[in-house]
Amino acid sequence: MKKSPPRKDPPPPIEVRGCDIAAAAREWLRAFKPRRRVPLSEWMAEKARLDDGSRFRAFPFQNGIADAFTDPNTDQVTVRKSSRIGYSTIVQGYIGYSIESDPKRLLIYQPTIDDAEKYSRDDLDPVLQWPAVRAVATFKARHRDNQIRAKRFKGGWIQIKGANSPKEFRRVTADSVLLEEPDGYPWSAREEGDPARLAFKRNLTSPRRFSAAGSTPKIKGFSRIDTLFEQGTQEYRYVPCPHCGHVQILVFGDGTGAGIRWAPKHRPTRAWYQCENGCEIEESHKPWMDEQGEWRAHNPDAGPRHRSFHIWAAYSQFPGAAWLEIAREFMEVYKDPNLLKTFVNQVLGEAFAERGEAPEWERLYERREKNMALGTPPDWTGLLIGSADVQRGGGGRFDVDIWAFGPGKKRAFVERIEVFGSISDKATWAKLDQALARSWVTADGRILKLARVAIDTGDGENVMEVYAWARRHPGFAMAVKGRHALAAAQAIGAPSWQDVTVNGKKIKKGVRLWNVGTSMLKMELYGQIGLEKPVDGAEYPEGYVYLPEGTSDEWIKQLVAEELRFIRLRSGGVRREWHKTRDRNEALDNAVYARAVAISVGVDRWTAEHWKKLRELDVQEDTPQPPPPNPKKTAPVRKPAPLLKRGGLPARKHNPFTNRRR
Repeated sequence: MKKSPPRKDPPPPIEVRGCDIAAAAREWLRAFKPRRRVPLSEWMAEKARLDDGSRFRAFPFQNGIADAFTDPNTDQVTVRKSSRIGYSTIVQGYIGYSIESDPKRLLIYQPTIDDAEKYSRDDLDPVLQWPAVRAVATFKARHRDNQIRAKRFKGGWIQIKGANSPKEFRRVTADSVLLEEPDGYPWSAREEGDPARLAFKRNLTSPRRFSAAGSTPKIKGFSRIDTLFEQGTQEYRYVPCPHCGHVQILVFGDGTGAGIRWAPKHRPTRAWYQCENGCEIEESHKPWMDEQGEWRAHNPDAGPRHRSFHIWAAYSQFPGAAWLEIAREFMEVYKDPNLLKTFVNQVLGEAFAERGEAPEWERLYERREKNMALGTPPDWTGLLIGSADVQRGGGGRFDVDIWAFGPGKKRAFVERIEVFGSISDKATWAKLDQALARSWVTADGRILKLARVAIDTGDGENVMEVYAWARRHPGFAMAVKGRHALAAAQAIGAPSWQDVTVNGKKIKKGVRLWNVGTSMLKMELYGQIGLEKPVDGAEYPEGYVYLPEGTSDEWIKQLVAEELRFIRLRSGGVRREWHKTRDRNEALDNAVYARAVAISVGVDRWTAEHWKKLRELDVQEDTPQPPPPNPKKTAPVRKPAPLLKRGGLPARKHNPFTNRRR
């Protein structure tokens, strides 16, 4: 009989406690719960690193911008900025965050492909070495997932492209698109269109699309970052005054209200901020002000979808952005419109309004010098230059403006002389000779004659008559023609001989034509007439343009009769052009040509001592030249001035400027 196997007792029942069931349920539910989206400012405070490996410590205003990058309600961020505010570090933080906490496809556009490669080495590679990034992604050298402009990691990738090539916008789709310095992009990617718009289309099909653009603006009316900023919430940083508590935006100011102030005026050694209520705020209060500050939207209707920020150097706590450094930088550049443009862009974070450089004629009319009479050169005058504009209309006319030049790039309008008559009539030119041969008595009693006269060759109708007149007065009359192409090169170029033989050979003792860089000189003039007139007996700024009492409103309107416009070309580029805002602009042309002649004589190279000696000389020969710098050198014996020849102008090799006496 078969034996049955031995009977086994069943295992004891498992005792399940209620608390264990609840814990298991919580763990199970937590696995399905969406992860909390950590604000970028928190992530950067813990995991971002500087170049030296130390932890990143953000300024309060930086935290507000950073958190907009990870706000689930925000699809686009625009930052119109200056330099020295740490925006690049915020972008680095967003890239590190996207690799470690929220993997996605990142597309970064730089102005050029060369910029893209430089960005990869200098800005992106350090982020890939952060401990938080290395914990989740390894970028091996010489690996296909670690190229110069393309990095691949688990769950996403990074591509860095240049906006100057059309192919950089094709066959790529991303989740986040970051535009770096879009104001530096070309105006068109050939036939493709605007590079910024093309870039923003690269993530339209992504369910988690996000776009950001940060740039220093350039030209008003042609600034992409300006346009994007105005489309967004337009947020400015408001900070309280530590003395009165008044909340305000920091501005550079114009010296009459709120803004940065400094002393002494020309060589600042101390700077402070003038509150809107008149309080003086020292630099040491800046950290507290930023800590208590807040971002306020000027266009809240744009909603949280597109947040745009404006921030400039005055808020930054970097040593190079101290208020004293800003004041010193301004004093170094304010006299030069080209340098001032860089200051406005890079320090103030604003677009430069070149079209608005010409002051309103009413303000110039009101600021005329009460103690300077029309027709009398100032006592500091060392040189008189004439400039003639030829008009065929209305029976013919010469509009001659007399300009006085002195030390410190000072110049003063002296008077307008009009000579009427047909341009083709020799008698009209004889009347011009007589008008130019006269003398002017300065405010301190000296008698001066013109050193040079520029005459515009015009639009081609008067060329032969002008050449003939200039040929009769070599060394005194200078035939000139404006050339916009010289704007970035020089104020006045080398002359070219115009007379030729029947074989086409240039005659070197004939008439010469001087090409003038009019755009450059108009920019300089508009910058100088925009200088504020000093008050309370303060010193006039270098390059100041004096307008005497009695200067007519019509002449002043002619002086500001043009504005600089930017014309877009079919190729996608832009060209700067000066356009007349009224019919008559003779005063502007004459002012530019007179300045060009003065430069050719060498006034910008003369020292104060040279100007002083020039004014003390009773008689000079030929073109006024700087006196010899060596005081021990014996001065040459000067011959008496020769007699004036027929027509009122001096004989050859003599300058009417030399005929002067006490």
